[in-house]
Amino acid sequence: MLLLSGTLYFGGKYALSESIPEINVFVLNDNNGTLTEILKNNFTVRQLASDQKNIFIKGLNENKNNVLLDIKNGTIELYAYKNNRDIKKLKTHLDIYHQQIEMQKLGLSAEQLASVLSPASTKETFIIKDNSSNRLILSYFFAGLMILAVFLSFAYQFTAITGEKQLRITEQIVSAISPQVWMDGKILGITLTGISSMITYSLLFILGGVIYFQFTGASVLTILEYLHLPSIALFLPFALIGVLIWNAILAAIASVITDPNNSGKSSLMMLPVVFVIASFLVTRDPDSGLSVFLSWFPLTSATSMPMRWAITEVGISQLIGSFLILLLTFYLLRKIAAKIFRVSILLTGKEPSWSEVYKFVKMK
Repeated sequence: MLLLSGTLYFGGKYALSESIPEINVFVLNDNNGTLTEILKNNFTVRQLASDQKNIFIKGLNENKNNVLLDIKNGTIELYAYKNNRDIKKLKTHLDIYHQQIEMQKLGLSAEQLASVLSPASTKETFIIKDNSSNRLILSYFFAGLMILAVFLSFAYQFTAITGEKQLRITEQIVSAISPQVWMDGKILGITLTGISSMITYSLLFILGGVIYFQFTGASVLTILEYLHLPSIALFLPFALIGVLIWNAILAAIASVITDPNNSGKSSLMMLPVVFVIASFLVTRDPDSGLSVFLSWFPLTSATSMPMRWAITEVGISQLIGSFLILLLTFYLLRKIAAKIFRVSILLTGKEPSWSEVYKFVKMK
């Protein structure tokens, strides 16, 4: 996990980093040298003779890193092999060149233009504090823990139910207890296993943070800046009900799988991960309509609502309403899971189709 996390972090950092432009820029008809002066700090710039233009353009198929800029009557003609990221970066410098030319026409100096384009001087005071980076990191931590719990639930439910079904053990169990009791026990047991794993990994990450701050020379108490106790207290009950909901769904899917090696329904066991990852959209704008919807929708609210609470202001009525919807959703899903299990666990041979599963749900 540490190796994978490090690879993702440094790989993403490398992928998003700015690379040095590899193109060679040739300039034609830059009489006053303004364009060359703007480009020379970021690109390799050379002057091109007028009689060499046609030869240069024909040679772009071989010299793919070469770019020609020909200034004609206030318009810049650009010739290149293809449009790429370096060309897009070059265009931003061409915009600067255009601004300077227009500024010269108006008789403005570079200092005057910089003054006009400078941002307004403001002194900001907010009643609600801004979304600090520490709270944002905490919200990402919440989402990561939910993904961990979902993966563990997926593994346990898939192994336990399909394995017992193949060994015909469950048929003996359901002869002694009701399918609802069996299903509730399965859901609750695996959920508590997932929650205990979340708590264990949380403590390990906190310990790792303490060790990290020791090596960097920072105070151990720095870790407390990342731990917002109200957000953590809110996350635990939401996470508990959220994992219960997904375990009910996963148990229902697993109960209709006869052979896990050949079943097309096995891929649905990864469905919860999609909804948990969707919760990351909350961090972009926690007060947008999409974020509010994600914090109310029962398949995403277990992660989205604690994340919103950590980085913005959320009303108590929203917290209570979202949590009640979660509880109601779990109650209905556990009933549906038991109905599907009651019939499908006794079926052998061909797996039930989705239309047959729907009939199982409607049975009384």
